[in-house]
Amino acid sequence: MFVLDAAGTVIHASDEFAAHLGADAAALRGRPFSDFVADEDRSAVRGTLDAVRRATDWESHRCRCRLSGGNGGTAARATEVEADVEIEFSPYPGGDDGGGGADGGEGDGCQPPGPDTERVVGAVCREPSEPTTARLHTERDRFDHLFDLIDDAVIEFEIVGIEPVVRAVNPGFETVFGYDAAEVRGESLNDFIVPPDADDEAVDFDQRTADGKANHAIVTRQTAWGRREFLYRGIPYSRGDGRQYGFSIYSDITSQRRAREHLQVLQRVLRHNLRNEMNVVLGMAEEIREATGDPRVEHAAARIAAHTETLLRVSEKARTAAAVLDDQRPDEVVDATETVRAVVEPRRTRFPAATFDLDLPPSLPVSVGPKLAQALANVVENALEHTSEDVTVRIEAKRCENDATLRVSDDGDGIPEIEWAAVFGDEDITQLSHGSGLGLWVVKWVVESAGGRVDYDRRDGWSTVELTLPLADESR
Repeated sequence: MFVLDAAGTVIHASDEFAAHLGADAAALRGRPFSDFVADEDRSAVRGTLDAVRRATDWESHRCRCRLSGGNGGTAARATEVEADVEIEFSPYPGGDDGGGGADGGEGDGCQPPGPDTERVVGAVCREPSEPTTARLHTERDRFDHLFDLIDDAVIEFEIVGIEPVVRAVNPGFETVFGYDAAEVRGESLNDFIVPPDADDEAVDFDQRTADGKANHAIVTRQTAWGRREFLYRGIPYSRGDGRQYGFSIYSDITSQRRAREHLQVLQRVLRHNLRNEMNVVLGMAEEIREATGDPRVEHAAARIAAHTETLLRVSEKARTAAAVLDDQRPDEVVDATETVRAVVEPRRTRFPAATFDLDLPPSLPVSVGPKLAQALANVVENALEHTSEDVTVRIEAKRCENDATLRVSDDGDGIPEIEWAAVFGDEDITQLSHGSGLGLWVVKWVVESAGGRVDYDRRDGWSTVELTLPLADESR
């Protein structure tokens, strides 16, 4: 902080202000403030001081200038320090005898003193870590580099009236939408990419941008080659010139959405038809077994029934997998201990010869949601259905630093290597041979979607599937 008299002479300076100039506070007093201001900034400083002195109330004004210590320091100190700063100038609080000013005077305490329109108080607001011009150039260079290299279509626009007028586009826009930068620059973006039936939607987005609000939506937009679907993000910004600007980012998701739609249709048709047709086959196989007296025919009918039941189980696993994938709810906190018990208890009755050995903490909150039960059920079913009847299943749960681990082990033959490699390694996914492989995919999708990890180990006659899950805050 510093104080200037009516002539612009420094009559008080704090040590902090003097430090900006590489000088001693005492050496600054009695010198014109203009001595410390760069030549090109003196006019702006003088205008700001005049505005403060003309003010009739406690009105402050700011200006940016470059300060230099000049020869105002002592011989023992470096004095050619330069600082690019923003200074706030305010009226001095009180007359010659009021306000506790720089000269040490104190008011009478009866009423707030009025501003001294001759003296001015100055305070440095902030000092950049590097010269402002260089800093702005650096930031602009970084932005330009990102703007040019990002693959998504990016448009910089200005809201003029109610229209988003294009100011710049990146090469990704030209590639994705098929319009040249020179063709769209200065034109309304909506005229090029918004289909007629989406005009109202686009106007709503533009109004939100004008109001300084961000946008995020799945939209259909027109390209030079036809309509495509995009993930759209709109980001408003202001340059401080009273105008409203924004960036539009368009990520083409047409292929992903079409692929998902195709899979959903095929999945539902195949799952429904497969289940119905396999039930017919199973029924006919049973009729043949009951009607035939030929052992070879009876054996063949039994094999048909067995394979049909396997396909039905695969169909059911596919239904479960589809339900897990279609569940778009965000992750939530569940108690892994309670989930393990809920999965195990009904299977004690279904598999009476199996032994379940549980080592669980009283509570273990994890962030994955109800889908954890589906993943864990697939691991436990895998251990029970593809081993001997008297299999032992061990389930251990424990806390780590920021994670929780669930280890499901069994003393059966283990998961076929080809299936484990197809899910977690480099094996071709066409090598999946039965329902256990599909169950592993469900486990992988559920755990990884929650930010976790799945590992498998086979040693000393035991197979272990380990689920690592994010440990949740119990307060949630």
